[in-house]
Amino acid sequence: MGWTIILEDERGAAITSIEVELSDLIFDHLDKGTYKLIKYLDPYGDTTFNLLQIDDLVSDLEKIQRIKHNNKIPLITELALRCKAGQHTYLTFYGE
Repeated sequence: MGWTIILEDERGAAITSIEVELSDLIFDHLDKGTYKLIKYLDPYGDTTFNLLQIDDLVSDLEKIQRIKHNNKIPLITELALRCKAGQHTYLTFYGE
C-alpha cells in the first residue's frame, strides 16, 4: 500500500510524480503530535498541500528522515520545494 505523490498545476495536471510505500514514511509509527502536516495524510484518501504549507511539510519530512533514513524522502522534499517555487502548483498525496 502506498501513495502516488504528484506535483500538479492549477488544473490538476501532473507535472511529475513518484510512488512511495506507506512503510517508507513509517506512517503508523509516527508520534503524530510532533508533526504539523504529515499527521493529516490519509493513506486511503487524497491530501493536497499548497505553497504556503510547504515549509511545514519539509520540516516534517526532515524529522522523519532523521528517525529513519529513506531514499524517497529527499525526492518528496524536492517535489515540495518545486511546488513552493512554482506558481499555482500543488503537491498531492493520492492514497490507495
